[in-house]
Amino acid sequence: MTGRSLRGVIFDLDGCLVKGQNAIPGAAKAVARLRESSLAVRFFTNDSSKTPAETARHLARAGISADPGEVLTSAIVAARYASREHPGGRVLAVGGPALRAALEEVGLRLVDDESAEVLVVGRDLELDYRKLEVACRAVWGGAAFLATNRDRRVPVADGFVPGTGAIVSAIAWATSRRPKVMGKPSALAGRLAIESVGRDPGEVVVVGDGLGQDIRMGKAVGARTVLVLSGTSSREDADRAPAGYRPDAVLEDVGAVPDWIEHQAGQVGAIAS
Repeated sequence: MTGRSLRGVIFDLDGCLVKGQNAIPGAAKAVARLRESSLAVRFFTNDSSKTPAETARHLARAGISADPGEVLTSAIVAARYASREHPGGRVLAVGGPALRAALEEVGLRLVDDESAEVLVVGRDLELDYRKLEVACRAVWGGAAFLATNRDRRVPVADGFVPGTGAIVSAIAWATSRRPKVMGKPSALAGRLAIESVGRDPGEVVVVGDGLGQDIRMGKAVGARTVLVLSGTSSREDADRAPAGYRPDAVLEDVGAVPDWIEHQAGQVGAIAS
């Protein structure tokens, strides 16, 4: 592919850089090579259950260097949107401490009942029927319905676990309301990710394992895209996708990304090996 040189890379995490607690082979070296070539590196996860600092530590334990300031999560996107549309509003959060912290940091008032003006649904490892009931009552009462993401499943070391979409879909089914998605693949998430890089979209590549999340988000904002086959989506999925949603490249894993940038994306200067 020709065009402007790439100046930034936005990486997905689960299924792209890591599976569970372990780095995908070649991931740490790939990220290091890109940093040595002076590309801006960012990490974007749909997982709302960890703060940027926790996510950075998770990557560091897997051998991948990351700073909290380089991490964007769907919880942050949801918090910024909710604070803009409902400044100081009452928010019911279905999710863990990281989601609640993100909402409080932007001045929103957390409540635990159906009086909420906004419902924000994220990954909740302690979900129970009572939480589902209160969330539905809030939506029935007129609360805005925001989902950090609608991921069906999340890649882990031994396969997959249910994603946030399982919780979101339960509330959507019960209330007959469609949520506004905050994280990938929304254009809102894509714009915030591009802004964090500080480059034009055409100078940024989004790398991930999810065709319907990572690649679609990148396409929505005009970034270049690379699908890696180490997680959720397959080469056949990419081949079957509508032309407008096909990635610019399909690679076996993230270890091949630096060479693709150097040889296919018009990157100026060699990337250190």
